[in-house]
Amino acid sequence: MSAEALLDNQKASQVFFVLAQKRAGLSQIAKTCKLKKTEAGKILDRMFKSGILTKKRNSFDIDWERFVPIFLRKAMNVYAAAMPWKFIPRFVEQGEENFIEAACAKAERELARVKVKLGANDLFQDLIRSYFEILATEAWAPDDYLEDLRVADAIDEFEYALLKLLPAIRRKKRDSKQAKDLFRLLNDWYKQVVGYDTPSGSALRAAFQQQELL
Repeated sequence: MSAEALLDNQKASQVFFVLAQKRAGLSQIAKTCKLKKTEAGKILDRMFKSGILTKKRNSFDIDWERFVPIFLRKAMNVYAAAMPWKFIPRFVEQGEENFIEAACAKAERELARVKVKLGANDLFQDLIRSYFEILATEAWAPDDYLEDLRVADAIDEFEYALLKLLPAIRRKKRDSKQAKDLFRLLNDWYKQVVGYDTPSGSALRAAFQQQELL
């Protein structure tokens, strides 16, 4: 089972959220997640082999360094769709016959570069770790909240949450190079997502304009 499939699996997600709180062994995980030991053992083994977990002696922990690239593969849904539009005008101006294909290829390379930079930024890794640690220990969440929440859902919501946070982040003073680099990367992500419009979004915008509400 792939890492992405595991993060979309309810039982594997329960295991993840338990380990986001602290390192734990098989017995403790099985008890907390209300799983049989054999089933919990299989899930842990799959998560370990997919790069999500690290194992030391008889206990498991999340391998945050390897998890971040997995996180980024799923977190950039809108960003990935928006990125080609950033390059289309350039290739049109250059007279490129297959400008859409060229823009998509350029966007794929650019997105790979961004993912590498984010993955190598220790501050971003700490941010993602804090995000899941806090989510796993939300005191005000319903009792069954984490039982139903998939890790994949939490990753998908990251982009949406970013839209609300970036305006506030802009006002924050950044002293370290890593903080400045991280802001530039996240700010570009934010701008691409905000500027992107789906056909439905374009239709709604046109409807607002037609009714003179925009």
